[in-house]
Amino acid sequence: MGFLTLPAQAGWELAFTHPPQELPGGATFAECEARENGRAVRIHRVQFSLKQCRLEVLDNESQRGSLEAALLTAGCFAGVNGGYFHDSFVPVGLLISQGRMVHAFERAKLLSGVLVVRGNQAALLRASEFKPSAAITDAVQAGPFLLDRGIATPGLNSEKLARRTVIACDERGRWAIFLFSHVTLAEAAELLASPVIFSDVRWTRALNLDGGSSSALWAGILPKPFSLRGFTTVRNFIGVRALSQ
Repeated sequence: MGFLTLPAQAGWELAFTHPPQELPGGATFAECEARENGRAVRIHRVQFSLKQCRLEVLDNESQRGSLEAALLTAGCFAGVNGGYFHDSFVPVGLLISQGRMVHAFERAKLLSGVLVVRGNQAALLRASEFKPSAAITDAVQAGPFLLDRGIATPGLNSEKLARRTVIACDERGRWAIFLFSHVTLAEAAELLASPVIFSDVRWTRALNLDGGSSSALWAGILPKPFSLRGFTTVRNFIGVRALSQ
């Protein structure tokens, strides 16, 4: 397996990256490691285009489904955990799953962004930009917003380390779901905005999902799927499905 090592620079450095592995719908799964001041952060990424794939929000109302089982049932080849939920398992913020309104939009500091899907189109919106529409097929409210116009959001927490799951997009219609090993929210934003770590794409908007013990990512790569399971049963998932299916 090949590795790529870049020369040392100030700030985050790319220690290595594994060659991307193919997924359905022209998507890819990739893994890399970033280092700064002796710390290492592992980043897993599923990247895809909405020209060949679509996003779906999958509700786990029964509290019985694992990420892998939910994705396979929905015909998705990859996915992550989604938005926040209360101890009672009631969703926090907007949740629309496959055309069904599950929970209404809420205004709260944490819920600063919304993933909105209209058929085969999707957008990451700030909460202030969101407008209800009958055309919305799937949506999940989360936060905080990590990137806007490719710039890290000021004031993000720079102390609490946790696993993080993130969804991001660029101006060319490329999307990705990520799982970061233990980082702060500020570090996650720095990494996403770094041209050293992501030299092949400039992510313009990124939204933090429910991280910590909820963090999970599954990708159906061959010959063996990648699975990083969460430690908590979560209320909803974000799945990626190939349009050709």
